[in-house]
Amino acid sequence: MNRSWLIGTALIISAATVLLLPQLASLEPSLQHKYGAVEVFGEEGTVLGSNNLVDLLGELPLTLSIDRVGWKGRVLSLDLKVTGNESEPQEIYQNMALAISFAFQETVNVDQLLLRIVAEDKWLESRRLLLAGDIRRNEWSPGLQEALQTAAGRPLPESLKSGLRISESELWKRQFIYP
Repeated sequence: MNRSWLIGTALIISAATVLLLPQLASLEPSLQHKYGAVEVFGEEGTVLGSNNLVDLLGELPLTLSIDRVGWKGRVLSLDLKVTGNESEPQEIYQNMALAISFAFQETVNVDQLLLRIVAEDKWLESRRLLLAGDIRRNEWSPGLQEALQTAAGRPLPESLKSGLRISESELWKRQFIYP
């Protein structure tokens, strides 16, 4: 009797395992996302982290210099620097669009991009804010990004500024938009 009881128990445990393992496997991706550990296979995107942040940002074809970078809790902070009077608004908008594309199209774990464009005056050793954006993955769209990339020197439309949470400083308006 002990032998048949042992075999029956083993069969029940085996059947329960076969039924429960697929259920546990379906929970795994949501748990990983909740705790910030997302594995990506194939061409879905890159997982950004402290170990690859500098390398990945260094590969971007930006024409503006990267001034500061921060990475904390799924938030990427990026300051791009304008020096001198050579930069045009369209070039700045294109650099912003490249940074947004990197954050939301090339990576899978950036939920928010804090993007700032700063002007540096080497003679006075000062920095001034020109543009700032608080772009969030759940509010971002490829259409908004395309509109920013193709924007010319004119003021940005309000729909674009509100969609990407872009704010313009008075210096930006005086220097680049309404000279």
